[in-house]
Amino acid sequence: MTQPKILVTNDDGIYASGIKALWKAMSEIGEVTVVAPNREQSAVGHAITVSDPLRVQEVKRSNGFFGYAVNGTPADCVKIAIQALLEEKPDVVISGINHGSNTGNNIIYSGTVSAATEGTMLDIPSIAISLNSFENRDFSGAQSVAKAVVSNVVKNGLWKKTLLNVNVPAIPENEFKGFKITQQGNAVFKDNFEKREDPRGNTYYWMTGKMMNPDLEIDNDQKAISEGYVSITPIHYRLTNHEFIDELNGWDFS
Repeated sequence: MTQPKILVTNDDGIYASGIKALWKAMSEIGEVTVVAPNREQSAVGHAITVSDPLRVQEVKRSNGFFGYAVNGTPADCVKIAIQALLEEKPDVVISGINHGSNTGNNIIYSGTVSAATEGTMLDIPSIAISLNSFENRDFSGAQSVAKAVVSNVVKNGLWKKTLLNVNVPAIPENEFKGFKITQQGNAVFKDNFEKREDPRGNTYYWMTGKMMNPDLEIDNDQKAISEGYVSITPIHYRLTNHEFIDELNGWDFS
């Protein structure tokens, strides 16, 4: 059987430990090309570069890692990979392994998810995968999850305009309670802006926050990973609120 062609990208940048772990895992099951931002691009959402040129540089890291670094956003990376760098369309796009979860309302900000969304918009089955920790650098469990999910996507396909948002608990793999198919919850960071002063006496603000999950009774993405499950959420980028159309049609705009 021919190995699947896999495009690997992320938003933490090509030098992040998460993308190297993902490259290693994907290399065990497919033919991998890495195209990722040349620096961290976390929380840039689905931004694309339109007013500046995109520059691409080859990057080699230890243990045979090779990829292309782009001075753009995660969505830029997927666009330029598929439309300019690759000779053939990949069979799968996978974005990650992200440092920190991408759940609830924060999905809208995520460069990791947006890279996968761009793949979906280009009609390629796509996956975003995140580890629920900013400190934990043990990606072994997430690597196993990535291989299992990609293998299933290659075998079964995905609905058009739908991607899989995968979040992995930051616990040893043998402690995973299993896989749970979830819905996107309403978890959100409760923002806090710390007022500070630089050495020149100028005021600046540093945003911090704490994840809050109001939907503890509903099986959602954040609840699942907090309970030790791998969360898999099918999401799509179609934004029309169909339930509101009939009521809106009754408004008088004349």
